[in-house]
Amino acid sequence: MPTHLDGALFGDAFATPETRDIFSQSGFVERFLRVEAELALAQAEAGVIPADAAETIADGFDADLTDDDLAAHTGPGKIFSVVILDAWRETLPDDAARYVHWGATTQDISDTALVLQLREAIDLFLDDLLGIRDAAAALAREHRDTPAVGRTHHVHATPVTMGLQFASWVDEIDRRIARLDAVREQVSVVECFGATGTLASLGGDGLAVQQNLADRLDLSVPDVAWFAARDRITEVTNALATAAGTLARIARNVLLRNRSEVGELREPIPEGAVGSSTMPHKRNPVRSQAAVGLAGRVRRAAHEMTGLQAGYDERDYATWLPEFAVVPEACMAFGRLVRNGREVVEGLDTDADAAERNLRHHGGLVASEAVAMALAERVGKADAHHIVHEIATAAMQGEESFAALLRADERVIEHLSDAEIDRLTDPTDYTGLAGRLVDRTLD
Repeated sequence: MPTHLDGALFGDAFATPETRDIFSQSGFVERFLRVEAELALAQAEAGVIPADAAETIADGFDADLTDDDLAAHTGPGKIFSVVILDAWRETLPDDAARYVHWGATTQDISDTALVLQLREAIDLFLDDLLGIRDAAAALAREHRDTPAVGRTHHVHATPVTMGLQFASWVDEIDRRIARLDAVREQVSVVECFGATGTLASLGGDGLAVQQNLADRLDLSVPDVAWFAARDRITEVTNALATAAGTLARIARNVLLRNRSEVGELREPIPEGAVGSSTMPHKRNPVRSQAAVGLAGRVRRAAHEMTGLQAGYDERDYATWLPEFAVVPEACMAFGRLVRNGREVVEGLDTDADAAERNLRHHGGLVASEAVAMALAERVGKADAHHIVHEIATAAMQGEESFAALLRADERVIEHLSDAEIDRLTDPTDYTGLAGRLVDRTLD
């Protein structure tokens, strides 16, 4: 029976309709039968089974096996693949059914079906990541020179530009796209090796069947069986966990700057959304908050998958079975996470006025480094830092502005003019090479 996570209330909170379809029971069965059908055709091409039987099997691969059909074949000790095959054979003529699953083993078909699921899911993920990347790049370009306060250790640091902040998103997402693209290629391999990886059941035709099957599914042929070597699957979940970390960082950045007292960014709110059951004014950044939570689910699944690599011998059901829970969880949670991220970044509102207001919150204090560097050219780095630190502390604790205190200090005005102090304490004039760094990232 479906859990509460599969219903209308929570279904789209932990997956997207697309990923839920791919990793549903019917989605797995459909791909499982497709692999069986293609295997039959691959064997017919190699002369292993009769061509007419293979055609009949292929024509029947889209049998609509219901949950009741499968349940009728379950029983103590029966594994899922046998249940699927028994139910499917009943829909085929006897002269074709006898050749179903010829010379194959359960994991040949299941692993290849999983590869098809992962490839489809990764394609969805890459599309959404590219959407985020393009939207972030557009924001970086638009705000290339928009001054904003930089923050380190949760407090105001030196000025940056909003464009540079968005360029940081672009740069990191580019790496996640590159890794996920590489992992897609790495995992796109067929499993067709027989009971223990020797292809003995197919005799001298085994390699031909293997290549035919791979070609029909547009997959590569690995050198040896990977029944017990689950590193490819682990690479996928680890790549998703790393990408989830990137998306969680972006989500936290949005959450910080979406705060009412900050106001630099605003998460788009769907039409008609109710932020609170009791506070009518609320506009809660729900998707960014959910993204942080979903990233934790992806990380947990990746951690568990890493532990499942330690299987015994040529095949180990103890470490293989949990994949059927772990991998779908990782992919469905990531699917919702990356879709949330795309919806947020593509619809993100920016407020350049709020960014400048926050930049000037402490007057010219966030440009204290600029003053210290200019003064250092006259008195040395250590003395300059000591002088400016003392004045900056007084400005934070008193009523006088940083610039006014600089002008009142003999140690400063001996070396810096009023005009220099005005320029050096203007935080919008101390964004360094931010614009050029944005250009370099986007180029």
